Amino acid sequence: MEQETVEIRKAVTVKAAAELLGVSVRTVWRMIADGQLHAVRVRRCTRLAVAEVLGYLEQSKQRGCA
Repeated sequence: MEQETVEIRKAVTVKAAAELLGVSVRTVWRMIADGQLHAVRVRRCTRLAVAEVLGYLEQSKQRGCA
């Protein structure tokens, strides 16, 4: 998935968030359950704010985790 395409959107799926973070979908679900990422439900779909996902990625880089 291209970075430019993702930034245009305001929210992404769990799968897209996993691709951005370089982790599995299951890991993203764990991060949501642990409160590390905030997700919203839209009917039966779960979405994460792009800004939050990219912010988490930036924090991880600063901590030396990425």
